[in-house]
Amino acid sequence: MQLISDFCKRNKLFLIVDCISTFLADPFNMAELGADIMITGSQKALACPPGIAVMALSPMALQRIEKKKCCCQYFDLKIALKNAERGQTPWTPAVSILRQINARLKEIDVNGGVEAEIARTAALANYFRTKLVELNLPFEIVSESLSNAVTPLHPTTASAYDIFCKVKDEYSIWICPNGGELKDSIFRVGHIGCLTFADYDKLLDAFVDMKNNDFL
Repeated sequence: MQLISDFCKRNKLFLIVDCISTFLADPFNMAELGADIMITGSQKALACPPGIAVMALSPMALQRIEKKKCCCQYFDLKIALKNAERGQTPWTPAVSILRQINARLKEIDVNGGVEAEIARTAALANYFRTKLVELNLPFEIVSESLSNAVTPLHPTTASAYDIFCKVKDEYSIWICPNGGELKDSIFRVGHIGCLTFADYDKLLDAFVDMKNNDFL
């Protein structure tokens, strides 16, 4: 990400960062990175229902919004910012989700804040990845730039989609399948939301059982 930031600075480009999956899962500092807009959502690490888009704007972004004429009323951030001055949104918001976000942010604050939430997610990810190696399970981690949010796995002895189905149907555990050309090659294990080390032990026990029964 720093390389992209440096490129944007050199070429005076506007940097918009999609943090929907990494918000509260990986370290992110808008000012240090020189990001102009950060976008995230109510789902993922916030662990609330989807439906709310959240944006953080730099001073440069605010200036740009003020100078530009938006051709679409729905995406006109001038209207959104003006309404924010009175604590409102331009149109009827998803009130129930906003209340859940409010409660979730208070929970994060009580538990130590952003740094503690990122550390908790990182600990879950590291625990799972370490155990995979210790148990000598037939999976390859296919990303060279891993996020704390998720571990993408390529099974070397079975179909990824078959593993997803078996884990779901016989062990009552949900992992995330891939679609398209990667359907049989990769599945993902998440580390955000209400998860514990015991949840990963349960999943790892299922993998070991599948390996002992020659499914893996």
